Amino acid sequence: MRPNQDFTRKGVFLLVPFLSLFAASSPVVGVTGPHGTVDLISDQTSVQPAHPFWVGVHFRLEEGWHIYWTNPGDSGEPPRVKWSLPPGFQAGPMLWPVPRRIEDHSLIDYGYQNNVLLPLEITPPASLGGSDVQLSGTVNWLVCRETCVPGHAALALTLPAGNKPPGPPSPAHPLFTNTRADLPRPAPKSWKVTANLEKHLFVLDVDTGKREAGATFFPLDPNQIENAASQKVSSSSRGIRLELEKSDQLLKLPSHLRGVLAFTSGQGYVIDAPITPSK
Repeated sequence: MRPNQDFTRKGVFLLVPFLSLFAASSPVVGVTGPHGTVDLISDQTSVQPAHPFWVGVHFRLEEGWHIYWTNPGDSGEPPRVKWSLPPGFQAGPMLWPVPRRIEDHSLIDYGYQNNVLLPLEITPPASLGGSDVQLSGTVNWLVCRETCVPGHAALALTLPAGNKPPGPPSPAHPLFTNTRADLPRPAPKSWKVTANLEKHLFVLDVDTGKREAGATFFPLDPNQIENAASQKVSSSSRGIRLELEKSDQLLKLPSHLRGVLAFTSGQGYVIDAPITPSK
C-alpha cells in the first residue's frame, strides 16, 4: 500500500470533536481545530444577483504543522469541502496556491504551512431577495508533523444580499489578492513544453524564450515521479530542463506529464507535456 493511503505510519489518529462556526462578514478568530484554526471568509461584504464573488477556507497552522496540496505527495490527503448553499447558488472548484516540498523523514509531502487560504468562486442566482444569505460547508482535512491528526468542522458565513451596488471589500481582501497572485497560471501558448522518458528519468524541457534561474516541478497526478528524489535542474538560454525520477509505482506510462512548474521567482505555471517514450 502506498504511504499516502496508509496514515498509520505517522501514529494513531486523535479524535477531533465536531466544530462549528457561524460568522458574519467581519473578521473572525476561527474555529480551533487540531494544531491551528480554520474559518470561512469572503472577499466582499455583500452579495449581488448573478455576480460571482470569492470565498475561501482559511487555515492558520501552528509552527511546524502542515496541510496538503491537491496531490499530497508521499503521504496525506488534501482538505475537502462539502457545500450547503442557498437555492440557485453554485460553488466553483477549490483553487490551490503553489505548494512547497515538505520533508517528512525519508518522504516528501506537497502542502502548506503557517497561513494558507484555499479560495473558490461562488455564483449567485439571477434573482435574490433582500434578506441575508448563509453559505455553509463541512470541511475535512489532515494536519501533520510527526503524527497526523484529522480535522472536521462545520463552517458558515452570513452576508447581506440585494440589488444594491457592492459594498466595500471585506477586511480579508488583501489576503485574497495575495492568494490569487500565488495561484498557478496557464503556461503561455508561446512556450514549448516536452517530456521524454529516458530509462528511469522523465526529462522535462520548457522553452520559455529566455533563461530561467531555477524551478521545481509539482506533479498533479500521483505516482508518476519519485517525490522524494532530487530534481536535477539545468538552465539554457531559452528556458530550463528538469530531470525527474520515474516512480517505481508507475505501472503504465501516461501520455502526458501534468503538473505545476514553480520558478524561483515564486510564480507557478500549469503545464501539460506530451511524453515521448524511450526508443
